[in-house]
Amino acid sequence: MRSYQGTLVFTAGGAVSSSKVSHFVDGRHRYERIEALDGQARQQIRHDEVVLTLWPQTRLAVFEPPDAVADFPALPASAQQRALESYDARMVGRERIAGVEADVVMLKPRDALRFAQRLWAERESGLLVRADVLGARGEVLESSAFSDLVLGGKANPDSVIGPMKRLDGYRVVRPASRSVQLDAEGWTVAKPVPGFQLVSCARRSLEATAGSAEERPVVQAVFSDGLTHVSVFVEPFDVQRHKPMRTSLGATQSQMSRQGDWWFTVVGDVPMSTIQLFESALQRR
Repeated sequence: MRSYQGTLVFTAGGAVSSSKVSHFVDGRHRYERIEALDGQARQQIRHDEVVLTLWPQTRLAVFEPPDAVADFPALPASAQQRALESYDARMVGRERIAGVEADVVMLKPRDALRFAQRLWAERESGLLVRADVLGARGEVLESSAFSDLVLGGKANPDSVIGPMKRLDGYRVVRPASRSVQLDAEGWTVAKPVPGFQLVSCARRSLEATAGSAEERPVVQAVFSDGLTHVSVFVEPFDVQRHKPMRTSLGATQSQMSRQGDWWFTVVGDVPMSTIQLFESALQRR
């Protein structure tokens, strides 16, 4: 609900990436522009709930499905109070981050199913200016932080709306995605993971941006404990494409495995043991 501009830096597993962020609110509408400063050129622009990602090198424009959960610098708005059921929160001081004064809050998990988090909030606006995910020994697994930040500023709608209208020469992709009910898709949460609740469920195609004519319907269920979230993707098993795998980058863990005729991909900023609980949480009705 506030305007700001700055450079956002993300670090995890020894990798560092940064983005230039411009976020404007004029009282009625929200405008946002995020430009990747590392790797392949990429811009993401947002006008209210319409989100467009531009890949200039390949001349690809992708209209993104609605966000299931908020990304930094937001927290999941609907469940912030519920987070206190799974975490102990306490103020640990004040620090200066990206040129602004911030209050520091530590959130320690009440069990081993989630990671601790340390948050820095700008004192006047409450804007989250840094967020660290901590391991069991207190080590920083990943961090998102502004390296420079300017609060306020006049809205510049044309910097967002203009590129949305000027797509000549781009291949425009609109991935199919619609909200669905998990039970209507034939699945039930037979073994709930303590502290996590189902916050969204959608049916989409993961091949929409790959130029494949074959549609692969995938169901994505998102679970949240009010602070972090886990996504469970379910699709029909394909022996030619699907190979069991586990990966870890910073705090993000993922696991891909077969369950009968189905292929599960579970991704989240939680310990691998929690990922494994989610793998068996959904059962076919």
